[in-house]
Amino acid sequence: MRPGRCMTLAALAVLAALLWPQLAPAVDSAAVTPAAPSSASQNSLIISANGSTLTGASGGGGGSLAWLHDFSDAVLDIAGEYQTLANAHWAFGSVAGSVSGGDAEAKWTAYGDVHLGAGDIGVYEGLQRFDYDVEGAGVAGTFGGKLTVQVEGRQYDIDTSHGNLPKIAVGFLWTPHLQTTVSYARSVTGNLGTELATLRIDHYGRAVNWLAGGATGHVAPPIVNFYTGLTGPAPQYHEGYLGIAKGFSRVDLSLLGDYLVVAGTKRITLTIVCTLHGGRPTT
Repeated sequence: MRPGRCMTLAALAVLAALLWPQLAPAVDSAAVTPAAPSSASQNSLIISANGSTLTGASGGGGGSLAWLHDFSDAVLDIAGEYQTLANAHWAFGSVAGSVSGGDAEAKWTAYGDVHLGAGDIGVYEGLQRFDYDVEGAGVAGTFGGKLTVQVEGRQYDIDTSHGNLPKIAVGFLWTPHLQTTVSYARSVTGNLGTELATLRIDHYGRAVNWLAGGATGHVAPPIVNFYTGLTGPAPQYHEGYLGIAKGFSRVDLSLLGDYLVVAGTKRITLTIVCTLHGGRPTT
């Protein structure tokens, strides 16, 4: 296998692994900011679509469809997603769930998710297939109604990239309308070579909600020169995002813009999410 092909596949695998948390952050966000239990179970349909531009390539896009069932103190989410980026495309199905207990002053949440699928990337002799397997689990606790601490572990197995990425996040609700969250993640096994620090601000308004944040670090193993054997610095990762959401009687609409730079390659993504809330079941 040519060195260029190996590096291309590895870069795709790492980028695909990074795309998932940005495009489907529902479980992670819910753990950092546990929602108050609903009075009765209900069903929701979540539809998302996104488009991306990519430096030196054709960009990409995709979409997802998810069904969410709220059992008052537990949530079940079943979804399917398809994405394209430059000359690669992949699809996966996912199952996620969470269970909560306590009240607004002292609450705990435990959650887990599994994402399984496959994709293809164009290489010089045709198409190269790769598997997509991401699994995660975590717990979060809210203390005094203001401080939330989250601990999470996530396992990535995408083509030739694999490893575990643990994360710790701390959120603080300054007012009923403003919360900040900081987190730190660093891979401990495999070849992910990832280390990220993030900051996020959420504002809960009467008419609209908005969020803003960013991340910095590195997200791939150090670059190896195949001719000299010398190792260079790991590619740097910088990201910023801004989103807005508005709720109606039975529909929630969200729009998120994301700007990502990895080793000089820039990706801009615009994602729209529509959540349709169904009525409470009679059974």
